[in-house]
Amino acid sequence: MVGEGPYLISDLDLGGRRRSFVERYDPSLKTMIPVRPYARLAPNPVDDAGLLSFATFSWLTPVMIQSYKHTLTVETLPPLSPYDSSNTNAKRDRDSPGFQILWDEEVERVGPEKASLGRVVWKFQRTHVLMDIVANILCIVMAAIRPTLLIHQILQHIESTSRNVWVGIGLCIALFATELTKVLFWSLAWAINYRTAIRLKVAVSTLVFENLVSFKTLTHISVGEVLNILSSDSYSLFEAALFCPLPATIPILMAVCAVYAFFILGPTALIGISVYAIFIPIQMFMAKLSSAFQRSAISVTDKRVQTMNEFVTCIKLIKMYAWEKAFTKTIQGRRERKLLEKAGFVQSGNSALAPIASTVAIVLTFTCHILQRRKLTPLVAFSVIAMFNVMKFSIAILPFSVKAMSEASVSPRRMKKILIAKSPPSYVTQPEDPDTILLLANATLTWEQEASMKSDPKKAKNQKRHFLKKQRLETHSLSPSAQEVAGPEQHSGSCKPVLQNISLAERKGKILGICGNVGSGKSTLIAALLGQMQLQQGVVAVSGTLACVAQQAWIFHGNVRENILFGGKYDRHR
Repeated sequence: MVGEGPYLISDLDLGGRRRSFVERYDPSLKTMIPVRPYARLAPNPVDDAGLLSFATFSWLTPVMIQSYKHTLTVETLPPLSPYDSSNTNAKRDRDSPGFQILWDEEVERVGPEKASLGRVVWKFQRTHVLMDIVANILCIVMAAIRPTLLIHQILQHIESTSRNVWVGIGLCIALFATELTKVLFWSLAWAINYRTAIRLKVAVSTLVFENLVSFKTLTHISVGEVLNILSSDSYSLFEAALFCPLPATIPILMAVCAVYAFFILGPTALIGISVYAIFIPIQMFMAKLSSAFQRSAISVTDKRVQTMNEFVTCIKLIKMYAWEKAFTKTIQGRRERKLLEKAGFVQSGNSALAPIASTVAIVLTFTCHILQRRKLTPLVAFSVIAMFNVMKFSIAILPFSVKAMSEASVSPRRMKKILIAKSPPSYVTQPEDPDTILLLANATLTWEQEASMKSDPKKAKNQKRHFLKKQRLETHSLSPSAQEVAGPEQHSGSCKPVLQNISLAERKGKILGICGNVGSGKSTLIAALLGQMQLQQGVVAVSGTLACVAQQAWIFHGNVRENILFGGKYDRHR
């Protein structure tokens, strides 16, 4: 049910024998057991949960009791389930492909431009979605039995002259059992969706993050857009996996309600069904309108986050020149508050439509029924009201599903921009002279990738050899004789060069210091040596590896020990 089996169990055992279905899906099938009191093998209690524990989230009870008695810390929390880890969901193997393998197969099949990330998302979670639909169908069956059979029989039993007490008690027990079973299946559907959404978010975020790490520089995407993709867009996919499978059974429910209402009420029952049929497109339109406002706010958020990042990075310079008010106005001018307020108003109105639709449908149905001088008994009235309330129960989730789907339809396109982007080939070569550590020969570099040139290997080799002959072995420094600033020379490409005709050579055993005013290009020169820029012409060569200690320390949210260890094991003796 939960889907752990295919994730960690290979199709072949150690002897090379192909595993059977039961062996491969053994953890998933064990989740189908109603109660598992003696299962204590998994590091996380959710992996040992039975069907009732998984559906009711009762496996969280020990953690909640511990949090009540003592403060929860990272050490006291149970470890993450291996089935929900990023490596498991992003990688897996060919027999049970992870998100990375599914994406590679999609790109190989149709090419990077035509590859659909949405199709990969569907392949990744389709088994869980089908299981969720099964749980929803069982929930609808239990919900339909209550008004069609039990409430109808209870009302008939009350109106009958010969009342049997045990029959009434049995009907009440059956009504309680069907309602309890309906809630259990509904909770099971939510439990499946929550774990599916977590795994999908983890897999997509891991794939995007690994592609971002492979880039030496982010010249093709802003920092604000990266933050939005890893936070807002991944959460949009999480909500889509959580809400979208739930209304899949609405057509079945409407068909059952229409047939039953028509059978006991007559043609006037179609009026109430028509009201629901009209309200559904209205809800979908309002949900898409709310998503449109939020999509507009996302672009504003990208710019605002980028501005805030620049503001924090250059805070000393801003304070020194007293630019606080100017930057404050700039940031406030990029707030997306009005767009989010409009989206909130539309979403609130859409959420209020579900109870309104049920009331309007019942009132119009009974009004038309009475105006046609048809007989309306309490037995018929309460049965129809109960059936319409069942429809309200399922349609109430529709606005959230449409909103999640509309927002998630934009996220794959934004993520695909990162996934299909390729890091440009490194322009940093190896110097021919073994004594030379760093070499720049008439190098012209820029930040923008579109204007980068593919340097000719033969020409670059000749430039490097010619430059080495001109250099003296005694002194090597960044002096005016070693740095030639080009005039208004036109370089191929449309972007403006940042460093022009830079020549520098540094040999082993020397210490080189670079000094200059703020904004003179010291950090840019370091970035050129690290291969983070785009080479238009000339040569950049480095012998061995480089280590760069940035001016600003990269500190994540955690204590001092965690920032030092960075995920490593703590050694008290060191």
